[in-house]
Amino acid sequence: MYLARRFINNRLHYVLRESFLEGEILRNRDLIDLGSDPEEFIVYPGGSSFYIDDLIFDRLKKSGFSVDYDEVESFFLPFLDPYIRTRIDPFLNRTTNMGWKRMDTQTRQRIFRDTHIFDRRRIHFLRFGQTDLREVDRSPSLFKILLDKSRDELEQLILAGEQELRPQEYKRYIFAIFDLQQFFSEASARTMPHALDSDRVDDYFLKEICRIDSDREFWKGMNRGKGLVSYMIRYVIMFFDYSFAGGQTWSEFARANFGSSHGAGPLKGARRMSMKEVTTVFGIKQSELAALSRSALTRLYRKKAQQMHPDKGGDHEQFIELTTAYNELLRTKSG
Repeated sequence: MYLARRFINNRLHYVLRESFLEGEILRNRDLIDLGSDPEEFIVYPGGSSFYIDDLIFDRLKKSGFSVDYDEVESFFLPFLDPYIRTRIDPFLNRTTNMGWKRMDTQTRQRIFRDTHIFDRRRIHFLRFGQTDLREVDRSPSLFKILLDKSRDELEQLILAGEQELRPQEYKRYIFAIFDLQQFFSEASARTMPHALDSDRVDDYFLKEICRIDSDREFWKGMNRGKGLVSYMIRYVIMFFDYSFAGGQTWSEFARANFGSSHGAGPLKGARRMSMKEVTTVFGIKQSELAALSRSALTRLYRKKAQQMHPDKGGDHEQFIELTTAYNELLRTKSG
């Protein structure tokens, strides 16, 4: 059983669903529509106590569903009165890791056999926030949660995790989960996607999202209409309505490529820079920089980044200075 979100007449509704096996295919079905406010089914008898309305359990029993009170209660915790939630939080999930056991070989093999790489990339980024995919399959226990779930349940699971992403992470997230780095030979593609040719990044994204959308094996067991699957639409919005956050990805790049060989300490890319220094780095007048739109600034940065990149014989210290200057100008544009 799982909690699903869906839009009805442009309003968010919540539904209790279950995944079930039909032959060899995992499908999903609705159990109870909780409406737009599941808190309506939470009863507060007084103090810090609460319980879930018996109506929920009666409906589940009538559906022939085996009821586990703790499992059902967990779906309502996000809608609990905030004050009561703070009082009970210290007592939640205290035994989560008490039964931990080392993963056996059979389960490990099953994870890589029965889970899709697209799902593993999404879970990996949501856990670690990395665009570098070289480490994706080194933590198989992370993906155990993907087993024995219908495609709809998997999408709802990942959708819930994506609620924790910040808007400045959206495009990096898309770049990672669709593995767009595979189409670029630059070493910086792993952690510095904002320095790549934006038109090529756009083209490869569209090709990859169409490839996933048309993969019948991936969507097996889920009813879908014509056109792009609704679960994929949010990725189009994340990609085209948001831009890369340059400073954070540069920090990752510098730590990965220069940190071990150039000593520890704060990154130069993280410091603030005066406008006089910025104009010196870019080599144009302050008035000209001020007149640039955000998109024009990004194009200028990409052009200089390609010229100064260490992979092309440039000096990595100057490259860091360029990115610092770019970040400083982005602050002024967004401010």
